[in-house]
Amino acid sequence: MTRTLAYGVDSTAHQAATGTGRATLAILPRGLDGAHPHAHAPLLRSILDGGGAAVSLYQPGTATSGATLKASAALLAAVAQAVILVEALDHVEAMYAAETAVDLHLPLLAAPATGDVRSSGNARLLEGQLAVNSPDPRLAVALPHARVARAADIGDGDLLLAGAGRRLLQHPLHRLPRAFPPVVRLRRELSRHGARRVVVLSQGDPWESCDPWPADDRLLIVSAQRLTDRPLEE
Repeated sequence: MTRTLAYGVDSTAHQAATGTGRATLAILPRGLDGAHPHAHAPLLRSILDGGGAAVSLYQPGTATSGATLKASAALLAAVAQAVILVEALDHVEAMYAAETAVDLHLPLLAAPATGDVRSSGNARLLEGQLAVNSPDPRLAVALPHARVARAADIGDGDLLLAGAGRRLLQHPLHRLPRAFPPVVRLRRELSRHGARRVVVLSQGDPWESCDPWPADDRLLIVSAQRLTDRPLEE
């Protein structure tokens, strides 16, 4: 798990991990000779004592600034396997991590927007279909089991997370019916579409109108066997 030391969900996640003996990685928007915020210096020490690590783009003595916060947010995404946005105002540091994930074609999950201004960042990403709607925390738990598979190899109940590989730009994810998961009950129908093999991935309305997906295109998925028995509901 990779987080900053910020107040709220970041520091709480570190505390929960260190309390159960799990190593975490802290991204610092300043030199490694201090914590940000300063009050979380004991938390930083507990992360290091517990086998975790701290990473910074800056030499010791560098103070926190708006520029270092933005750059460190982008670094957080760059070293992660996926980015989960719990709640964020638009145009704040957390959004730089989310936008970097989009640029790097990393899985980006966002909690549903509540209509409150504090989730305006989530709203923009979800409305633009740049993030996976993630109302259930089990989706984040499933991410470590994600793997890349050909569209033709996806099975019933597999969870679709994102496109993978160079064809992502040629076949953007909005061609998948109404974007992403929750758990999709798939109906595979291999057929010919011109000279190419295609696969139809469907879940019922509105999935029935889905464009055929090239069978050899690759998607990031979590196998149905890796998911819990109770389906993730949207």
